Amino acid sequence: MVFLVDNGSVKPAAYFNLKRIAGKLSQRIGQAVTAAPLLHANKIPPDKLGGEKVEILEDLMRKAYLRGDREWSLLPLFFGPSGAILNYLPRRLRLLAKSHPGFFCKLLHPLYRSDSNGGPELVQILGELTESVIAEHRLEKPVLVLVDHGSPRREVTLVRNVLTKELARALEGRVRATFAASLERRNGPKWDFNEPLLERVLARKLVRGGNAVIAQMFISPGRHAGPGGDISRICAEAERRRGELKTYRTQLVGEHPRLIDLLEIRWRESAHIAGEEY
Repeated sequence: MVFLVDNGSVKPAAYFNLKRIAGKLSQRIGQAVTAAPLLHANKIPPDKLGGEKVEILEDLMRKAYLRGDREWSLLPLFFGPSGAILNYLPRRLRLLAKSHPGFFCKLLHPLYRSDSNGGPELVQILGELTESVIAEHRLEKPVLVLVDHGSPRREVTLVRNVLTKELARALEGRVRATFAASLERRNGPKWDFNEPLLERVLARKLVRGGNAVIAQMFISPGRHAGPGGDISRICAEAERRRGELKTYRTQLVGEHPRLIDLLEIRWRESAHIAGEEY
């Protein structure tokens, strides 16, 4: 049994997107893939989902266990080694095993594993999303800003920074400069590795004087990305303060069809992952 796991959101659009991706992947691999938010999504009112009640991963696993299922693969819809999948999820699995012993679980790899595994695929997706915006609006060498949420784990931010460098190489000659940015960060010098924040990048002299493409390193629309999200609000405020700045946001990574190709690669790797019995 395959569960496609994201962090979860209280926004219906995020759950709908997770279900859509799970359905596409299921068609690709010929095996049922269940959308399984890790948290939050079970708070969405059913009337916002056509009467459907969302169940988070733990509830889905309990039901599967009662049906007699004992072997599960968890496919993380995360860009990098987030604490949610390295710390929170294994801890919850161990707790679940206390009342549901004897299940076998494989936790598969996130989207990015290395410069040569996941990296090229994500650069291609982000590059095509950026090129689409440049072509649609007939932009002449805009600035490119790759923005992600920001993370308390340095390793996750490193993934974003590596992709930024590779994206700059891939789009050389098409953009005049490329920057990485975080949407949020925790307070204190310990978290300075998340800098710069998006609003600070948009205030830089090189950026504020013309067109900027905001490549959104997000899977699904929610309170951060998508219509009316934090990114659109920050961009609108930057444009209001600096009349010469014009920003253009890409579609989300989760909306690109090549994401299914990468998820298929991750699923096929499961044959070489030992897994763990709980």
